[in-house]
Amino acid sequence: MDFSIGQDVVHPAHGPGTIVDIEEKELVEGYHRFYVIKFVRNRLTVRVPLRRIEDIGVRKVMSKERCQGVLNILRALPEQLHSDFKSRRHRVDELLHSGRPRQIAVAVRDLTWRKFEKHLTKADTEQLSKGREMLATEVAMSYNKEVHEADKTIREAVAEAIAAKQALLLENSEAEAV
Repeated sequence: MDFSIGQDVVHPAHGPGTIVDIEEKELVEGYHRFYVIKFVRNRLTVRVPLRRIEDIGVRKVMSKERCQGVLNILRALPEQLHSDFKSRRHRVDELLHSGRPRQIAVAVRDLTWRKFEKHLTKADTEQLSKGREMLATEVAMSYNKEVHEADKTIREAVAEAIAAKQALLLENSEAEAV
């Protein structure tokens, strides 16, 4: 996959960023070219070898159509995360580090539900914040919006999911009482 300077991309571990340069460096085994990617969210710059770009999983920012699918996942009924901290953390880490917006959306939605239903540990809170930031940055890039506007859209979508889950639980408890 070829990218150009100024193009927005997503790195699976670091999230959305922009290619700011293409460098050529001499290494032991010869000259190699690198994409220089700057990540605004965490003030980081990374050099990724052109020959490894696909292996690492760097991809284009999602389209507006795909973004709508992500928002639909955020609006869907949340699932219960594992009560065991290590199992929950491992599962959420897998989702966040996949670099796939749909999986990150699942993590954000389900962690938000857990926050509403119980409480979040410090690690859970950090994961939720990281996931929401990654999604908000990519949604903002997709729609050419400000990150705070995209974050508001994400929070509203998740609020719909929480309200729907509450209504379902209330309906089920009323049915059991009868």
